Amino acid sequence: MGHTFMSRMRAGLILLGASVAVAAARHGFRSAGGHSAPGGILVKDAGAYDAFSRRLLGSFYEQIADDVARAASAEARILEVGCGPGHLSIRLARRHGLDVTGVDLDPAMIDRARANAAHSDVIDDPRPVFVVGDVAHLGFSDESFDLVISTLSMHHWADPDSGLSEIERVLTPGGRALIWDFRPGIWVFHRHIPDPVEHAQGSRLQVVGATPWRWPWKVSLTQRVELGRPDEPPRHPESRTGEAHDDGGNAHG
Repeated sequence: MGHTFMSRMRAGLILLGASVAVAAARHGFRSAGGHSAPGGILVKDAGAYDAFSRRLLGSFYEQIADDVARAASAEARILEVGCGPGHLSIRLARRHGLDVTGVDLDPAMIDRARANAAHSDVIDDPRPVFVVGDVAHLGFSDESFDLVISTLSMHHWADPDSGLSEIERVLTPGGRALIWDFRPGIWVFHRHIPDPVEHAQGSRLQVVGATPWRWPWKVSLTQRVELGRPDEPPRHPESRTGEAHDDGGNAHG
């Protein structure tokens, strides 16, 4: 019995160490390998990050894509904030037939996302739309999306409060936001990881639920936070409805 216990403990420690390594690498890639920019952090090498995320975050995106598909109606308009090289948005469009727009602060990431979306053996494969943009200044009209999603991105936002305010603005009344990020208190990755639940207190978004998310493997280093916009008329005095947008997702007259 003692041998079995020690074997399980050793296996558990190995699994935990691997989990920490994967998550730390994901966080450190942007922090150490990137540079600060207005709105957040840009990676140093978008191509290397693309390859890294494809190999190590594939199962993470697969689980989330299935969860999003269950939460969204077939006609839902979905916005992914911090889409990076587009792996989740592409999966949602191709495998689940959803209408997805991906936005990222980094132009190099959007280039990678568009290139990844273009690689398909099926001519009529559904493709997401990818645009450059800052979550704190989204270039979309009010009530443009039914669902907003974000994965492992919020802890890089320069202004989480403004980001959530913008998410609330572009959501339709009754719309939802699903945010996956590291759980607060995981000091190995960041001393002050923004908690979507805490920041939502200062916005009109309501916290629907916050649950640990098992990743990597069965280790819950991340959490899934669901926020909802109240089903009532928007409060914004200056609507952006009717603005034109350039290919970079920035509103202009």
